[in-house]
Formats: sequence, structure tokens, C-alpha cells
Amino acid sequence: MEKRNIYEQTFKVYSYFVDDNRKLILSNLMYFMQEAAWAHANNNQFGWHFLQTKNMFWALVKLHIHIERMPEWNESIHLKTWGKIPELIIYPRDFEIFDEEGNRIIAATSAWVILNKENFKPQKVTPENETNMILDKHAIQGKIPKIPKIDIPSSNIYHRVLHSDIDMNKHVNNTRYLMWILDEYGHDFHQQHVLKTCNIHFISQAKYGDEYSIVKKQTAAHSYISSIFSRQGNTEVCRVALDWKSNN
Repeated sequence: MEKRNIYEQTFKVYSYFVDDNRKLILSNLMYFMQEAAWAHANNNQFGWHFLQTKNMFWALVKLHIHIERMPEWNESIHLKTWGKIPELIIYPRDFEIFDEEGNRIIAATSAWVILNKENFKPQKVTPENETNMILDKHAIQGKIPKIPKIDIPSSNIYHRVLHSDIDMNKHVNNTRYLMWILDEYGHDFHQQHVLKTCNIHFISQAKYGDEYSIVKKQTAAHSYISSIFSRQGNTEVCRVALDWKSNN
């Protein structure tokens, strides 16, 4: 029997969710996971609307994804998510995604914080029905790996944060960072490789009008680290480690 602290939702992979190879785009996978996470929190009166009354909001700070295969156009996928025991100000949450035959094709673990809307400082909030949300179950064993820092060159090409990059919390939507980084690999690379793991750490926030640049470093045959940093104060915004597999 399914435990009540596991939230489940089915998603259809429509044509506007996939790339030119008819595979689900990674940023859209993140949308699915975050929608399910918010729905679970809302069901337990600990979601966006509740935190708005306290002038707070949820923010994703780390996400580590293992991909056996990406869902394809027209598939229906079944997502399960659950919260885990909080660690000081960190609220961990795991995800599993299954195909129509019940095979687990994606696993992920994540870390969230609750931020004050005015000063963006992390807050500690304990819901009244916390036991409905937490579970001693792990989609991926162990801690989310650290990502080594890479050097930022003095001369870079900068891009401006646009209106379409901004989410309802008035800063850059976290999926945008990943989209920017994936575009840096180029079309030919994506035709020749499939993604196996993604480890993304959100370090600070970019907002409308900021200028950003991206630096990428290869660390192994099919492994790369990318860093997005803002021209304003030369601040690192996001760091991502991606492991790929060749199609050849």
C-alpha cells in the first residue's frame, strides 16, 4: 500500500516538451518535478500560498539527477516525490520517474530552502503536519556531490537577462540557467551525446537587467562543469556538472 507521504502524478510528454530527437527536454523534466513538489507541499498546507502569507517562498538550491533514459514524445510518465528529514534550514526532497511499464527511468534528489522575500535570508519553518511529508526513503543514496569551482577568465561575452527569463518570484527561473548552459554545447554535440547525470547548484540569484556569462571546463572524457556568473559584482550564480554518453 502506498504511503500517504508520497505524492504521485502522471504527466503526458507532449510535442512541445521534446527536442528535435523527440526526447523530453531536461528543463521540462525540471518543470514536472517542481510542479509535483509544489503540489505535494500545497496538499500539506506548506506550499506557495501558505508561505506567501508569511512573506516567504520556496527556492531550489541543489538538484542531482540520474537518467537511465529520457522519456519520449507521446509517453506517459509516472512521477513519485517525497520530502525527507530536514537538515537545519535545508529541506531535502527525492523523485522517481517510471515509464508506462513500471520501469524506473529517472531518479533525483534535491535540496530546498525557504527564503524571506525581502532580504532573501533562509528561514526555518516547521509545518504542523510535517509527518505527512517526510519519509526515510532515498531515490539516490548519499549526499549530493560537491562541484569543484572553475576559474572565471577576465574577458568574456555577456548576455542580458530578459523579461522572459523571470519567474513569479521576480528572479531568473531556475530552469533558464540550465537552458543557457545546454545551448552552450551546440547542436552537433547534442546529436552525438545523451545526458546521464546532472548536478546543479544554485548559488545566488540573477534578476531582470543583469548581465551574465558562462564558462565551461571539461573534466573527463564526457564530463563538464559549467559556471554562470553575473557581471554585477562578478558573482557566481549557478554551477552545473553534466556527464554524457556518446551515441556512437
